[in-house]
Formats: sequence, structure tokens, C-alpha cells
Amino acid sequence: MENAEVKRNDSGLYLVSDPRSEVTQQDIDIVAIHGLNGHCFETWTHHGKTQAARTFWLKDLLPDKMPHARIWTFQYDAKIMGSESMYEVPDTARLLLQQLRTQRRPKDQGRPIIFLVHSLGGIIIKQAIQIANTNFEFSDIAASTKGIVFFGTPHRGSDLAKWGSMLSEAAMAAAPGQWSSKLIPILETYSERLLELSDDFRPFAGQYAIVSFYEQHVHPVLGNLVVDKDSVILGLAHEDIMMLGGDHSSMCKFFRDDPRFESVWRAIERAVEGPPVMPVSRRARRGRRGV
Repeated sequence: MENAEVKRNDSGLYLVSDPRSEVTQQDIDIVAIHGLNGHCFETWTHHGKTQAARTFWLKDLLPDKMPHARIWTFQYDAKIMGSESMYEVPDTARLLLQQLRTQRRPKDQGRPIIFLVHSLGGIIIKQAIQIANTNFEFSDIAASTKGIVFFGTPHRGSDLAKWGSMLSEAAMAAAPGQWSSKLIPILETYSERLLELSDDFRPFAGQYAIVSFYEQHVHPVLGNLVVDKDSVILGLAHEDIMMLGGDHSSMCKFFRDDPRFESVWRAIERAVEGPPVMPVSRRARRGRRGV
């Protein structure tokens, strides 16, 4: 399926790569989830100066490194302005789980799952993990998930909410009758709902490998970090924390021979093994800082 065929107000899980039949390693499912105003293909695509330089790394790069992985990308309506969805994070998280359960055949039970999540996508997966662990219908997803790789997720909120609100207000003034996204308010700095969601996620977090990438560079238009390091870090004892070159948007867009991609795919590969076994003393020391 081409990028243009999936509109930003669509919803669904799209297959972008399937393992080759001759692969003998254990199959895994990798599921990518975009953030606010994102798109299931465009969020993960580097645009070069020519069409030939365009790189959708979930399809063009990752399968070469992980040929045993079946790779999906999830689309949901996260438009800042003109959103047609009246639902918030819990409904979006449940939709993701329902779509993934539908796509995983009975023989896929126990097949490891890794989630790659950008920005708001990380908030949605934390809600999905909580739902999966407390609802029998999604128990296979809860048990099969091995790790989550976060790209710039604002666990403590971000000015992204403020900028999103400003843009939506300006758009509504110019074109009355349009709706702003119901997903913006949860991203406000230290919003009550955001902190509640983190509290709900924490009891289950130890079951999974956690990788947290934070952005190195300021946004070229806004002139600031969209999500700062303190908001990105969950503060879990087993959390793998790394700075990644790029701003909030470009940090998850890789081109061929991009040196950043090596760190990312290696982190995904490690996450397949699940959470590392941590010494008790280190768990106690790092665990004090959590969200």
C-alpha cells in the first residue's frame, strides 16, 4: 500500500514487511505507532532531495537487519486540526489491541511483539499495555510483548500541547466549524490524566524491555526542544536511555547509511530478549526516580 492511500483520519494496522519463507530464526511482530499529527508511513520516512532518496526505514532498512520480523504500522486520527475522531487515548489504545489481535492468527500465540512508538504513540502504548494486562481478551498480547522503544515520548507532558492548541485555535478562527484533536489535552505538562496513566503503567513496566530515545536538537521552527530529556525518561531501573540526533520529528526518520540507524536497530534487537535481569541494589537506586 502506498503512503498516499492512507489518510490521516483513517484508522488501521498496515503490514509493511513479512519475513522471507527461508528464514529460520524465531519470528517476531514489530508494531510502529506515530504521534500527534503524525502518519503511519510519513512519521517513519526520510525525504531526500529526490524521490529515489526517500527512505521508509520500516520497509527499506529494518527488514535487512531483522529479516525474521513481521512489521506493521498503526494509523489513527491524530490530526491537530480537522480531526474527525471524538475519542481519546483509551479508545485509540483499545483499537490498536483489537486490530493486532485480529491480525495475529491462532498459530501466532506467543510470537514476540516489539512496539516502536513516537511521541504521543508512547502514551497510547502505555494505555494499551495496561488494558492488555487487565483484560483476558488481550492476554496473549500482554504476555507476548517483549519490549517498547520510545522516541521522544512526553511522559510528563510537553509544550507540544500548547503549540498544538495554538495551531488549532488559529485554524478554527480561519475556518470555523473544524474540530481540534481530543488527544491534545493529555499532553499538557504534568496533566493529571497523563500522570494517572503513568501510574497505571508502572506495575507492568518491569515485564518489558524499555528503550527511551530523547531528541538532541531543537525544532527548526519552534526553536526549542519539543520534548525535553526529563520528560522522556521514565526512571525505570532497567530503562535503556539514549540521546538520538535530530529534532522531535527527524529523530525517527533514517536514510540509507544513516549512522543513527545502527543504534536504533540494535536497541530493537536487544528489546526482543525482554527486560534484563537487574541487581537488586541497582533496581533500588534507579527506581526512586520514576514517573
